[in-house]
This record gives sequence, structure tokens and C-alpha cells, in this order.
Amino acid sequence: MTASYIVRYHGTAKDRNDFLSHYRNSHAPILKKFPGIDSLILHHGVESNDPFPIKQGKNLLIAEMTFHDLPALNAALTSSARAEAREDFQNFPPFDGDVTHQAFVKERVF
Repeated sequence: MTASYIVRYHGTAKDRNDFLSHYRNSHAPILKKFPGIDSLILHHGVESNDPFPIKQGKNLLIAEMTFHDLPALNAALTSSARAEAREDFQNFPPFDGDVTHQAFVKERVF
């Protein structure tokens, strides 16, 4: 069963474009070194036109890393590339908010 590791940046950046550019151009190449990683998908928050009353999310970015299975994901989390990615977090442009990390398995319903 395919596994994903989701990192959610809930909040705002002083310069949104600078933050996203750093993630894409500096952080992503480090993530590409994760053993067993299949893909990195970046979900950017955008405004939408929903006619129903909803509570709009405040996510700047959701990064989804996919792996063949949970053992591959767990191996990546203990790798030297993971340590390098954690070190690079100190180089991120200013961000005000919460960052969460969570592992998931995927179930396609349709």
C-alpha cells in the first residue's frame, strides 16, 4: 500500500513567493535524496469561489512525499537526507505559523 508523508505549513510567510521558491529550488533537491522516495507533490493554497459557507483553510503549503510502502517511508525518515532536510529548515524564509508532519497510507476509493 502506497505511503505518503505530509508536511503542512499552516500560516503565512513574510514573502510567499520567496518561501515557495526556496522550498521548490533548495529544499526539494534535498528531499529527492530520501531513499525510496517516489514523488514530491506541492499543494499551494489558493482562493476559491465556494458558494457554501465553509471555514477557509490557512495553509501556505502542503508537501506530499510518496513512497512505495510504509517500510520505505520509515527508512527515509531515519536517513542522513532526512537529517539534512531538518537542518535546511533553519534556512527557510520567515514563516509565521505551525508546521506538522504526518505519515499516511493511501486508499483510492474511485
